[in-house]
Amino acid sequence: MMRHLPVICAASLLMASSLSADTINWNSLSAGYAKANIKLDAADFGERSRFKPDGWQLQGSYLLTEQLYLRGRYDRVTGDLLNVRVKSEQSWVSLGLRQQVMPGMDTFFEGGYAKESASSDIIFMDDIALRFRDSGSGYQLGAGVRYLATPELELSAALRHVNVSGLDSSTLGELNASYRFNAQFALYSNFLFDSDASILGVGLSFHF
Repeated sequence: MMRHLPVICAASLLMASSLSADTINWNSLSAGYAKANIKLDAADFGERSRFKPDGWQLQGSYLLTEQLYLRGRYDRVTGDLLNVRVKSEQSWVSLGLRQQVMPGMDTFFEGGYAKESASSDIIFMDDIALRFRDSGSGYQLGAGVRYLATPELELSAALRHVNVSGLDSSTLGELNASYRFNAQFALYSNFLFDSDASILGVGLSFHF
């Protein structure tokens, strides 16, 4: 029996490699840096004015069944605009349905809860002189595709719609790339955008 172990191990490794080469992993946790790029009102700030706060983001997904999964995302960015310190937060929790259309390619549709909040602190003499807060909740929907370009490189794209009380509804595009350098860890980047604002994220993912 012991003499067959190397052969068995090699065959198992080959099967696992073949499986990972055309199977997308939906179980992951990610954390990274986030930077927003927001178009400002030309009447107040002049043409081509931009506000670029930065911060961090968390993301995760978990496959509940062969087709159903849970997904969450949280972004938080802060920055100073003139003498005002601005903080913005965005949270999404979704239930999704995935479908493998071919080896190495999944389509998905998801929807769920969305919350956005913002605060503005007017700074005077290095102290907060006045504070404003606002928040709203609603829903978000998304549909897209994930594709394994190589066993290490995954690309994905999605179209999303977000409707939060007190804010205009928006339709967003999303682009993602992930490079897996071993079975558990990957570097990722994502880009969420519409005509007035975008947020770029880069970080590390853990797959399980």
